[in-house]
Amino acid sequence: MKKRVKRVVIVSVLPGEPTDGSGRVCTHLFVRDEKGLFVEGHVLRPAKDKNGNLIRGKLTASPARGRLACDPKRCFYPTTRNGVTTVTHRSDDPRAVNCPKCLASEGYAAITKNSK
Repeated sequence: MKKRVKRVVIVSVLPGEPTDGSGRVCTHLFVRDEKGLFVEGHVLRPAKDKNGNLIRGKLTASPARGRLACDPKRCFYPTTRNGVTTVTHRSDDPRAVNCPKCLASEGYAAITKNSK
């Protein structure tokens, strides 16, 4: 009989995050970047027809290479230490982001500039 291993996944407050002391889950901004460190599996994009024209109101999901706005060298993969798994929450929607460093980044400014 296999011994059951207890795994704990922390999603409420990650070590060192958020830096603003709010106690909320820290959500980072995923910025598309061809030189980015990782590939996000499901990034929403506007759908296009076979002629390349945008289809109004329709989205499609596809992989995209990118990085975190606050730290281009940081990877998002879960890490496990002493039976505790920590995850890095991220979104490509700037409205979901609350990481102070991401909010102050050039990537965030560029995305929100186009949406105003």
